Amino acid sequence: MNRLSLIAIACAASTTALGLLTSPAQAVSLGELIESNGTFTDEHLTFSNFNVQYACLDFSNPNATCEDLYEAGHVRPLSAFQIGVGPATTPHGPGIRFNDFFRAEEGYGIDIALSYDVTSTKPIDGIHLSFDAVVDSGQVEIIETASDMSGNVLGQLFADNITGGAFPDLADSDTFDQPVYEFQILKNINLTSEIGTGLSNMTTIDQEYTTPVPEPLTILGSAAALGFGVAFKKEQSRKKSQK
Repeated sequence: MNRLSLIAIACAASTTALGLLTSPAQAVSLGELIESNGTFTDEHLTFSNFNVQYACLDFSNPNATCEDLYEAGHVRPLSAFQIGVGPATTPHGPGIRFNDFFRAEEGYGIDIALSYDVTSTKPIDGIHLSFDAVVDSGQVEIIETASDMSGNVLGQLFADNITGGAFPDLADSDTFDQPVYEFQILKNINLTSEIGTGLSNMTTIDQEYTTPVPEPLTILGSAAALGFGVAFKKEQSRKKSQK
């Protein structure tokens, strides 16, 4: 079943102002970043231009709105202020984490489109996605696209919570053809719980970014050059002391 064909009701949240600039590793809400047109920084990475949109599904009532489903406790989140933003904590590199009690009860669904820009003072050659959804309960699927600032696709990630399916379980990685310093991320987060499949839920989504690893010969060459430089300085110092 095409998840996009199930999404019947849409509501959007994106506002723009000036202001918020977070220090490294300082948690903030996504709503604050959107409202202030703010940035979030983790080590050499800066995240900006955040935007989020929502679409909801009620299998039994096509006229239900996102607000109706949220107020009845069937889906969450429905406000960017409910989503926390902080540094990624898994071991692949610095990055960004989004956290909330993401959920869709049986018979309901919510689709969240989250986008932002990434700039780095170091070259980035890969991305890693992971999340903590309950395995084989409902369906949680994340499809992520990284594009350059002209819209050309650099890499894509696909992961879900269904074991034995076409997508990797709860995590995925991709490597760019060429390192970049600036790019865009579009993260499509879908929680859909058909009747009998159980609750779809998770609390954290981690996104990390990797830098190129120097080739062994490059490392050896740098070490040799450093050693030569030290030896040369010592020789020059010795000659001066003998004068």
